[in-house]
Amino acid sequence: MRSVDSLSLSLVAFFVAVPAHAVDWYVSPSGTATSGCATRATPCSLASAASGAVAGDTVYLTSGSYQEPLLVANSGTETAPITFKADECSTPIIERLTSTDADQTTGVHSEIGEYLVFEGLVVRGWSTGFGNHWADGTSSTEVSNGHWTINHCISYSNGRTGFTFFSGPSYTLTNSISGHNGSSTLHSWSSGVTLYEATGTNLVQGVVSFENSDEQKHTDGSGFIVDQGSNGATFINNIAFGNSGSCFRLTESSGTTFVNNTCYHNSQFGSLATGPDNPGEIYFTNGGVTIQDVNFKNNVIVGTGTAPAGSTAIQNQPTSGWTTNVVSTGATAVFTAPDGTNPDFTPAASASALIGMGTAGAGAPTNDIGFDPKCLVKRAPQTFGMVPALSRWQYDVDIDYVTMKGGVAKCFNPGARSGTPDIGAYESGAVITAASCTPAPVGGGMGGADAGGAGAVASGGASGMSSTAGAAPSGSGGFTGTAGVGTSAGFGAVAGHIVGDIVVDNAEADGCACRTASSRVSHLPSTLGLFGVIAMGLIRRRRDRS
Repeated sequence: MRSVDSLSLSLVAFFVAVPAHAVDWYVSPSGTATSGCATRATPCSLASAASGAVAGDTVYLTSGSYQEPLLVANSGTETAPITFKADECSTPIIERLTSTDADQTTGVHSEIGEYLVFEGLVVRGWSTGFGNHWADGTSSTEVSNGHWTINHCISYSNGRTGFTFFSGPSYTLTNSISGHNGSSTLHSWSSGVTLYEATGTNLVQGVVSFENSDEQKHTDGSGFIVDQGSNGATFINNIAFGNSGSCFRLTESSGTTFVNNTCYHNSQFGSLATGPDNPGEIYFTNGGVTIQDVNFKNNVIVGTGTAPAGSTAIQNQPTSGWTTNVVSTGATAVFTAPDGTNPDFTPAASASALIGMGTAGAGAPTNDIGFDPKCLVKRAPQTFGMVPALSRWQYDVDIDYVTMKGGVAKCFNPGARSGTPDIGAYESGAVITAASCTPAPVGGGMGGADAGGAGAVASGGASGMSSTAGAAPSGSGGFTGTAGVGTSAGFGAVAGHIVGDIVVDNAEADGCACRTASSRVSHLPSTLGLFGVIAMGLIRRRRDRS
């Protein structure tokens, strides 16, 4: 009797949990429809989807240049968020090509939206790349909109901050890039990633933050900043290099976890720096709240930048919660090619101070960042919108490479850490390069490997890592642990890799999993119908027995 009751209640709970408006939207830069955008052949405009999507909906952005902001009008729920994500193997770019420094438009923004997910988007040329509602700062008790998840996104060449989260609960930013933000001369408090009065659970993991600045006041401009009561934030497997301010800055915030991160030659303001005039690589604003209950371990910190910032890498270093960190100044030989054509921060083969020298457990990650250095390139950066290039910027996002590979997700291919972890964001060994793929054609179909070529190509692997390529039969999504071979017909190719004894399927993470708008529409009702019949039968059986 009890087992039947439990199953009946579970089925009822299943029905209740299914969102009433869980539909797919497709948008394109040329889309004009305002509703009924269930296929790539009938796309909506970005504005229509942003204002119309409700809890449980997923909005797929096809490749191209969207020259308008993504302003989300509604909220999702904890179990049914609103999701905006790149279509399979696509690189949607939300950009402003012309602007003035006085314009404060945010590229991806919502004044009220809660439980929002953003996946695979590139944002450039705005005042701020990604940001929620500003709640009037420390002078206000207002709580802003929260519960945002951002994954596989790039925010660069924006006048102020790349990713900003104000006065709201629970922010997650993973496997993303923030660069060349903060060149505005009219607006300040800019950094690559900013948490300001952020509450709840806040995680920043696997993010590359480089060459950000604060050209108005020369105060911030850090790779990452935890500001004004953002207590308990966690930073894992991140890389910050070439930023004008610090690699990592803490202000009036406690309980920070900073594990397996890489800091390299930040503090590039030189004599321009004010408040502080020596940002260092990691700056604890004071010897009080910022060093309380911290956990800093397995980080490699190579400082510092332009003089007079070279004397002290760590400002106000805590006396507890600081273990197995490698700190040095000046030139270093611990990285493979930190100043190369593609900046490579994997441990050099001779880096005995890093390899196998970390502390396991208690927050140490099970994977490394797996960032493909080719997603960045040494060249004069192309800028957008209000952003003028700074002479100290040496690197650029190689958006052509990212697009050719099939989207931002292809830049991140984490490898497993085993045994005693290495220090820094990478485990030792070369990084696996993901397979290329092309967007699905308008009108349907599935994305395949680039030009019908073979799948994932490994340029090497961390210890215990390997990668194989296998042919995928027509219409197949590929085999687990292998990379399929695409065909001119556009059949799917799924990139995967083998990490030690763990098989990792990258299909979903790479954004190339096969999906169509009709799959949920046609299959979900039939599934519900089947469960409905079962549920009614069980309920009737229960009544007969009672």
